[in-house]
Order: sequence, then structure tokens, then C-alpha cells
Amino acid sequence: MHHRISFILLIFICIFCCVPAVSRAQDLNTDTINDNSNSEPKPVILYSGTPKKYEIADIKVAGVKNYEDYVLIGLSGLSVGQKITIPGEEITQAVRRYWRHGLFSNVSITAERYEGKKIYLKISLMQRPRISELHYHGVKKSEREELGKRLGLVVGSQITPNLTDRAKALIKRYFDDKGFKNADVVIVQKDDASKENQVIVDINIDKKEKI
Repeated sequence: MHHRISFILLIFICIFCCVPAVSRAQDLNTDTINDNSNSEPKPVILYSGTPKKYEIADIKVAGVKNYEDYVLIGLSGLSVGQKITIPGEEITQAVRRYWRHGLFSNVSITAERYEGKKIYLKISLMQRPRISELHYHGVKKSEREELGKRLGLVVGSQITPNLTDRAKALIKRYFDDKGFKNADVVIVQKDDASKENQVIVDINIDKKEKI
């Protein structure tokens, strides 16, 4: 007989820019991390509930179209037949692996159902957006072409907070070497209304006076 039961696995974690993380116990059957910021803080995950052992009977993946399921499941470190503790470190580490990978802004591992000592898992992922358009402002054509080679930001690639921070640092270094020691760099993303989960990226550069 199939028994659907709710089970407390973890705390829902919300991380906000400029606001300390706040964690509060909720009656959830999911291990989740949301990243709504442009920074990469380490998630803090707390436990609630009495740990029990289960064998993974099946793993499904939802929310991602660009990768095969077996690739995404492989990233988790979980596998069918594996015995895990609920709540426990196996699920926590799986969520953190996706988090460290940097390509997902939302990760949720849900216990869809239980059959005796077997558990059926669902991994729900939200990819970070891809670049649909990329524009440089405040620089010459030759500088734009040179920066394009250095930054690694291209149309069609995913954009992450780490890539954005890296791009800013490389641009400032590039102009610093040219004598523009006080250059300002602002990278702005805006949703592309015509393309799902894609963004238009504007790189605004103010070189200021040469020193």
C-alpha cells in the first residue's frame, strides 16, 4: 500500500542581499536552497525531525531542459539503491553540490512518496539565466573586442554571480594597466521579455580621467 506522508527534512533557507540569513523551522518535505542575490554566501542548513533510514527507489529531475537527467542526478551524488538517512547529510550534501556548481539559483530535493523503507526523490532545479544580448557602453570598438576575448561572457552562455564579479575585476584591471586607475564598472541584467529565462546584459564602463 502506498502511504504518502509528510516529513520534516530541513529548514527553508532564504538568503537576501544586505540582509542576514534567517532560518525558521517549517513543516516541509523538502530540502531547499534559494539564491536571490548576486553574492555567493554559504548556506546554513538546520535539521528537525527524527532521522530514519530509507533506500532510494527512484530519482526524478524537473526544471532543466539543457542537460540529460543522468548528468544532473550524477551531480547530486545520489543514486538508486543508495541507503540514506532522512533527515541527514546525504540530502544536504546533494543540495550543496548543486549550489557549489553555480549554475542553479534554486535547488529543491523532495520526498515524493514512501513505500515501506523505500523513498522516491524528486530533484527540482532552476537554472541561472542565459545571455541573449550583450552590450558594452563607454568603450571603443577595439576595447570592446579585447574585453570580449578576456571576459568569457558570450551570448548563449549562463551568467552567474561569480562570472559577473570576475568580469568586473578583469575590466578594472584592463583599464588600470592603461592608466585609468579609477574606472567604474557596472554590470546590469534585465529579463529578456521575448525569451524564457534569458537576460540582456549591459556592461557600463566609465573610464574617468587617465592618471
